[in-house]
Amino acid sequence: MKMVCLFILPSKIQKRRLEDMKTAARKRNITVVDIFCSSVTHIVTEHENLDQVVKTMKLADTGALDKIQVLSVAWFTDSMKAGAPVPVEERHRIKREKADTDNGGNDSNRRNPFILPEYACQRATCLKHYNHKFTRALEILQKHAELRDNEHDSSRALAFRRASCVLKSLPFPLTSMSQLKKLTNIGDHCKRVIQEILEDGECSEVTKLQDDWFHKMVVFTSIFGIGSATAKKWIEKGWSTIKDAQEGHISSDWRVKWAFHSDLNTPVKLQEAQYIQQIVRKEAETILPGIILQITGGFRRGWEEGHDVDILMTHPEDGKEVGFLARLLHRLHNKGIILCGNLEKSTYSDDMLTLDSKLSAKGQLDHFEKWLGIIKIPQSCSETPARDDSGSLSNIGSCDHKGTNSVAHPTSNTASEQPLNYQPLNLHESFEDLESKAKKQKLGTENELSPMKLAKLDRNWIARRVDLIVSPYNQYFYALVGWTGNKQFNRDIRTYAQKELGMKLSSHGLYDLNKNCALPARSEKEVFENLKLQYLEPWERNC
Repeated sequence: MKMVCLFILPSKIQKRRLEDMKTAARKRNITVVDIFCSSVTHIVTEHENLDQVVKTMKLADTGALDKIQVLSVAWFTDSMKAGAPVPVEERHRIKREKADTDNGGNDSNRRNPFILPEYACQRATCLKHYNHKFTRALEILQKHAELRDNEHDSSRALAFRRASCVLKSLPFPLTSMSQLKKLTNIGDHCKRVIQEILEDGECSEVTKLQDDWFHKMVVFTSIFGIGSATAKKWIEKGWSTIKDAQEGHISSDWRVKWAFHSDLNTPVKLQEAQYIQQIVRKEAETILPGIILQITGGFRRGWEEGHDVDILMTHPEDGKEVGFLARLLHRLHNKGIILCGNLEKSTYSDDMLTLDSKLSAKGQLDHFEKWLGIIKIPQSCSETPARDDSGSLSNIGSCDHKGTNSVAHPTSNTASEQPLNYQPLNLHESFEDLESKAKKQKLGTENELSPMKLAKLDRNWIARRVDLIVSPYNQYFYALVGWTGNKQFNRDIRTYAQKELGMKLSSHGLYDLNKNCALPARSEKEVFENLKLQYLEPWERNC
């Protein structure tokens, strides 16, 4: 039987019973989601027919459920007794009303559009979805507009991104333009692209855009610290490759110098991210016991690769975090781990809660103390998956009170819990070798070489980008939402807060402009509650 992703429709089920059902399913290793999304394969309901399910779920028609098993509680009960999902029998199925099935053979009557909420923060968006061929095309158009960076290009890029986000949220594959009829944020240009793909399998506009200029711009802007303006200048000089830029470009910007290091042109793997978290945690706990660390960004949303590793830190006792980051960096430097970086002091003041909190063009914008830099990790980190005490690949996500991890299903949203109780990874010996080598050498000898020369050395390490962010505890859960992302989710949740609630949301907190007060949060779930939103797990924020 294929993997089951279960949504239990709350309607007609008492709250306590609903939670008991979810707990029972998860104990049997069945994935259960709290919000209906594109990953759902099975719906369990107390309703007697599909019309009632459609009405309760606010769908336009039963056609939106064509690819999903809609089942009675009897199937759930049978599965719990069996200890695993049982095959679906006819008696388990919730049937359509006769009027819905007897439509004279006109199947289009069942393909009316699925009605989605306007904002991305109101709908679950998982990594895997049904409409990659459409979203891929729209994201190329978005990228092209961002790289052109001319007047009105930012608004065009945003329009393509919003349309792509909507399609990612659909719990069914798009097969007809009629399904778009009531969907928001899909403009005429995007509809033309979608229609051409439906009819021809591809979009001619997208194909034409992927020319030599576009590919060069993608390559150059993938370099750490290089934006579209610099990339355009390089193309005007006739440069085509990273090697051309390495040989011809001189910069005092530490990011650009190190961006030419070959390691930084390869994605960071999940096991590397966990290894980095472990070595940072080891030193952090030595300095400040009780410190809370959380990997954020794409890794927290379920991605297996990324550009860098973002680690958000706090301490349950407000004020304990002051001065912590500088001490941490000193220890990491003495261990021979840090290659280079830049420490940014906190610029936060309380009046910033009421200021405009729009994201920067690159995404995250806040006033936390942070260090953006490049560190060394053993080469073996990219070769051997980090394993937990059960021998299975460890994931990174929110931690529960027992110290367990999960990408897909974080089980706790409190920061008062103890840090993750990591078993020593198989790679710790490599780290000790790295530390020993640093002590034997004059510290900084390697750093005196250029990044390109370092890359050519016979070495036992690779370079990886890392961001270390420190938040006061009273801002931590807003920071956690903001740094988890993604960018469009952050954009929409802040727009929603302002337009629908009259509130200002940022990574520092939520301010009610009507009541002139800040709203505290003791968990991520409470952040969503303050915003009157249903909670979305980190892996459901991949819009």
